[in-house]
Amino acid sequence: MSESTLPLKNTNKLFKERYERECLRVNGFMKWLMVAQWIVGIGFAFFYSPLTWIGNHYDVHVHIWAAFLLGGSLSGFAILWLHVYPKSAYSRHVVAAIQMLWSALFIHLTGGRIETHFHVFASLAILSIYRDWTIL
Repeated sequence: MSESTLPLKNTNKLFKERYERECLRVNGFMKWLMVAQWIVGIGFAFFYSPLTWIGNHYDVHVHIWAAFLLGGSLSGFAILWLHVYPKSAYSRHVVAAIQMLWSALFIHLTGGRIETHFHVFASLAILSIYRDWTIL
C-alpha cells in the first residue's frame, strides 16, 4: 500500500464512524419526535376532528380511533425499525416515509386545514438533519 492512499483510507474510516455516530444521535431524536407526533395526532383528533367533520356537535368520532391506532402503528413501526436497525441507511428512508404519512394523517385529522399542510415542509427540514440527500 502506498503512503498516499493511507491517509485517504483513514479519512474515509473516520468520516464513516462520525456519520454513523451522528445518525444514531438523530435516530434518538426521531424516536422522541414519533412519540410527540402521536400525542399531537390524538390531540388533533379530540379537539379538531369532531368539530371539523361533524360541525359544532362534539362527539367521539372514528378519527380518534384512527389517530390512536394508525398513529400508534406509524410511530411504533418507526421506533421499532430505528431500534432494530440503528445504523442502516434503510432506517432513514423508513423514517422519511413515515414522516410523510404523518403529514397526511395530520391533514386528514384537521379536515384539510391549510396550517397542517406546512407539516410537510417542517418534516423536510427535520429530515435534513440526517445530512443524506437521498431521503429528501
